[in-house]
This record gives sequence, structure tokens and C-alpha cells, in this order.
Amino acid sequence: MIALISFLIKIGFSGVVERGIKLMERRAELEVDKEKLRTELTAEYMRQVVEETRIMADFNKAKMQVPWFWLFAALFVLPLGFWWAAVILDSVFGFPGDVANLPTPEMRQWAGDMIQWIFYVGGGVAGVKAVLR
Repeated sequence: MIALISFLIKIGFSGVVERGIKLMERRAELEVDKEKLRTELTAEYMRQVVEETRIMADFNKAKMQVPWFWLFAALFVLPLGFWWAAVILDSVFGFPGDVANLPTPEMRQWAGDMIQWIFYVGGGVAGVKAVLR
């Protein structure tokens, strides 16, 4: 549920989330004590999730403006991109030497997280904008 709320806010549907919170508050007004308290707590929790998402979006915008951030990110992303390209080229052209897989499940998870960060968070778009300036 939190992931859905965060996603809606990121793509600009914060009004929909706010209306959902207001609907929950209205529902709380009509309920008895125990259910009223539960609904009020859920609405407040959702409000906090919305606020955290807004704060993190501001933080992400600010960090994308710092050149050191991009240098640090490149230390991880560029080797991953090189390895990824080698895997694809090897699978397409069948080079005689096999490209090794990442050695541990944790490293494979981290690689997936980096790819998700680049495309999902919008870092790739920000990086291209920074390069084209």
C-alpha cells in the first residue's frame, strides 16, 4: 500500500492520495470508537507517508545537482554497465571466453537495485540532462 501511495505521488497524483485521506477522515467521523480510532490512525499514517515521499523527492532533486554525487554513482554504475554490455555482446556473438556472472547473490541483488535506481528513480534522466548542459 505504501509503495502504491509513493508511486502515485511521484507521478503527480498527490491530489488523489489527499482525497483518499479526506475520505478516510470522513469515514472516521461516522464510525464508533474502536473503528474510528483505527481509521484516524490509518489516515495519519498515510499523511506521514505522503510527507516522507515529498521530503525524499526534494532530497533526490538536491543531490542530483551535486557533481560529487555523480562521480560517486559512476564508481558503481559504470562497471555494472560495462559488465552488462559484455554479457549481452557475449550472448549475441558467442565469444570464445564466457563472461562470468557476479560472484554472490548479494552482488546480483545490488546490481538489480542499481538498474532499478537508474530507471525507476529517474537518475538516468537527470544524468543525461547534466551531461547535455
